[in-house]
Amino acid sequence: MVYNKLGRISDKVSRFGMGCMRLPQTRNQRGEEAIDEEEAIRMIRHAIHEGVNYIDTAFTYPGSEEVVGKALKDGYREKVMIATKCPMHEIRDYSDYHRVFSESLRRLDTDHVDVYLFHCLDRKSWEKVKSTNGIAFMEEMKKKGKIRAIGFSFHAEHELFREIIDTYPWDICLIQLNILDRDHQAGVRGLEYAGQKGIPVVIMEPLKGGLLGGEPPQEVINLLDSYHEKRSLVEWSFRWLYNRKEIKVVLSGVSSMDQLKDNIRIFSEAETDVLSPSDEELLIKVKDIYGRKVRVGCTGCGYCMPCPRNVNIPEIFKVYNDSALSPWTEFGRVFYDLVAVSNGRDASKCINCRLCEKRCPQGIPIASRLREAHNAMKSMEDQ
Repeated sequence: MVYNKLGRISDKVSRFGMGCMRLPQTRNQRGEEAIDEEEAIRMIRHAIHEGVNYIDTAFTYPGSEEVVGKALKDGYREKVMIATKCPMHEIRDYSDYHRVFSESLRRLDTDHVDVYLFHCLDRKSWEKVKSTNGIAFMEEMKKKGKIRAIGFSFHAEHELFREIIDTYPWDICLIQLNILDRDHQAGVRGLEYAGQKGIPVVIMEPLKGGLLGGEPPQEVINLLDSYHEKRSLVEWSFRWLYNRKEIKVVLSGVSSMDQLKDNIRIFSEAETDVLSPSDEELLIKVKDIYGRKVRVGCTGCGYCMPCPRNVNIPEIFKVYNDSALSPWTEFGRVFYDLVAVSNGRDASKCINCRLCEKRCPQGIPIASRLREAHNAMKSMEDQ
């Protein structure tokens, strides 16, 4: 494992951080999807044995904090940094910070967290941080030794990112970045600005919610096959990120042991300044191909759920994107029927309440894109 200095927080942080939003799932006794605790614990401990020492979770990831807490028993807690996040939608006044933070400590079964972040800041939640004295709460907890580092995760426009960065001497920040999102949200400009300010940057969504981890379009396959240096698209995607000196940790939300092992293999050589000009040109071409083909910029985070009409929003968008990336038109219709139509969760049930749009960190106009996806998938029946 390759390590970095993490600003004021640590002299040794693994460049690969294990994201715990997409831990392996199973069906519980009620037939509902839930984290497969046994496998998730096995994966977290395997990562630690391989040198990973940054574990990322959040109050709002169902069951995640509890599983992380269980995985870090028996001496594992002392080997890692825990990063978790304050859910701004739960905050009404100063006392709510104490309530949700205490609950995170209880779930994690620890007396402190190493990194505590305001979760998913946009304009509305940033104004709430200021009006409810959120930073004062963080500083209070830091003085008491309950928090080692204060930071924020971000999902909004670049200008707001700069405003937040300039407001406080943050210990760390977490932004979305990948080869497709160079100019989206904080983007590369935000990354460089944080670096100029001396603020360590952690990256989320390095594979665009798994989009870059699936089967690439044939054009991309041909492009990679013809290139003189042979790497998978996943490896190229990570390589583009760890090439940047401003990026201290790249989070990957692994959902299987095979994914975890492959990520660890890739990050065993995660040095900066490794991309050549021709490598950069290759990845620009990959970005352009995906830009022409991807229909909806959904990362599958699930923040839009639950839908009051039970529409299966993330799965619908996944099928819609997959059917555009690969020549599998008929399968796309079949899968749409499977994940949505057959169980009454298709886009036709949408009533345009737009509650999902208020929660979407990508700013997707979900209602209109659902109609578009539904019409496209159903039109396949006539082909």
